[in-house]
Amino acid sequence: MKKILKALKYSLFTGLFTLIPAGCSDFLNPDTPSIITDQYYNTKQGQEKLVTDIYNRYRNIFNTGEVQYFGTDLYMAITESPVERMFNGYDKTFNSTAPIVGDYWKNLYKIVQESNILLTRCTPEIAGNDYDYITAQGRFLRVLGYYYLVETFGPVPFYTTENTGIITQTERTGEDVIYKFMIEELEAINGKLSITTNEPGRITDAAVLHLLGKLYLTRAYRTYAESTDFAQAASTFDELITNPSQPYKLVSNYSEVYSEDNQDNSEVIWAIQYGADKNYIGNGNPQQSQFGFNITALEPDMFTKSQADYSSMSRYYWVIPRVHELFADPEADTRYDVTFKRKFYINNTDNEKYGDLGIYFPRWNDNSGMDEGAVKYYPFKDGSDYSWYPQSTALPILSNAIDRMPMIQKFKDTKIDWGGKGSREDVVMRLSDTYLLAAEAYLGAGNMSLALERINEIRKRAAKDESTYDQHMKLTSLDINIIMDERARELLGDHDRWFDLKRTNTLLTRVKDYNPFVAAYNNLNVNHLVRPIPQDEINKVQGLNQNTGY
Repeated sequence: MKKILKALKYSLFTGLFTLIPAGCSDFLNPDTPSIITDQYYNTKQGQEKLVTDIYNRYRNIFNTGEVQYFGTDLYMAITESPVERMFNGYDKTFNSTAPIVGDYWKNLYKIVQESNILLTRCTPEIAGNDYDYITAQGRFLRVLGYYYLVETFGPVPFYTTENTGIITQTERTGEDVIYKFMIEELEAINGKLSITTNEPGRITDAAVLHLLGKLYLTRAYRTYAESTDFAQAASTFDELITNPSQPYKLVSNYSEVYSEDNQDNSEVIWAIQYGADKNYIGNGNPQQSQFGFNITALEPDMFTKSQADYSSMSRYYWVIPRVHELFADPEADTRYDVTFKRKFYINNTDNEKYGDLGIYFPRWNDNSGMDEGAVKYYPFKDGSDYSWYPQSTALPILSNAIDRMPMIQKFKDTKIDWGGKGSREDVVMRLSDTYLLAAEAYLGAGNMSLALERINEIRKRAAKDESTYDQHMKLTSLDINIIMDERARELLGDHDRWFDLKRTNTLLTRVKDYNPFVAAYNNLNVNHLVRPIPQDEINKVQGLNQNTGY
């Protein structure tokens, strides 16, 4: 392993450089110069290290769960802290001083600025034969940063060259202009990278195609869409799906897609790397600890801390119990049992029932009352109430809430110490997502046959067997809500649910129906299709007006 790369940290609107240590992935082979100066980034070595730092910054972007999970139809908060009321419930306190958005804005613009430094300074004379390789990565990473900026905040300040001074005045550029730029950038670099890489975590041409298709698809829903956007999105996705020379293939068994022993498999298009080395893991991948409950704290007589039994849980995001009902037949659909851990065996050696089944959650539609001999048995409902809810002042009618529910186990990380930093790769783009995006694109383009073909490939893989698929899983009709249901089943716990809801114009409808906090506060409206511009940025820079409603 090389030493940790020292990263640049600066504000978009100050242009000031401050050297600080930053965590680094183990896949980009960083090397630390003893002193970093501005001139260092005029060298090939400095520009390669700058690319590494940009990759590293995306850890923060995808670890900001408040903008990925909260306020959606799949996940909800468990308390009513100010942040949770704002981001999960869209209550009336949501304003421009809201925490989270300031850091999210700054991190994205640091990505933009570092990309602009790279692309301004990198030349064929400096980079030699690696010019296309280095600049294509910089252009992709800048586009991805702008995608999250424009989808989160709407029109935003738009810069494509290095900023060398202090910005005191700016203007917000329209989404249509930025989308045109993003698509043109990716079209320009399409084919300039290898389709695969020997360094997991590096952008490939497959990632370019996946993001390019997603940009066409997202624009297709907007007022500034071009008439060919849906069809263009579909054909772009199909370059990854139908081209026989492509190495990306669906894994035959859904349980292997998320197996911790099968990372970097044939479905992984791009994943952020962590690893077990404490010098490179940073704060770790939190996915393994986010979707459950703290079983050792709530049931200390039965359970002690054992990472091999289940992932450490921070009890931060709860899966909305109604999500379980999306698995219409959880016995036929293998994804249900792969996704949720429903059995917990007593591992406290002081307990007289050590080794026995301590907690059992049946499948949501199991009304048999069979508890499998568990010490504690928690069915999906108690009377007419869902029992798998936390207690909350916003939900006083749920008097039967047990503060326990099946954990998402797809991201389990058993090779670390209990409560340790997650070491698994964080998959940002996977082929099953490409299939579902392609189905959505074909639906929008009016090609129902191919839309069904793409989504049914995913459902066929999920079915217990071929007969089950033919009788229970094969779809014969399709609409956008069916696609969103399928995305939930296939990708539960993955990133971008809020952005998927926004793209498909289902945020305002589905979230009100599913998320009980949103229903209780009854304040979700069209203004919430964007987040507030951070007030601190408005105070510093003239020309930044606030989004409506904040």
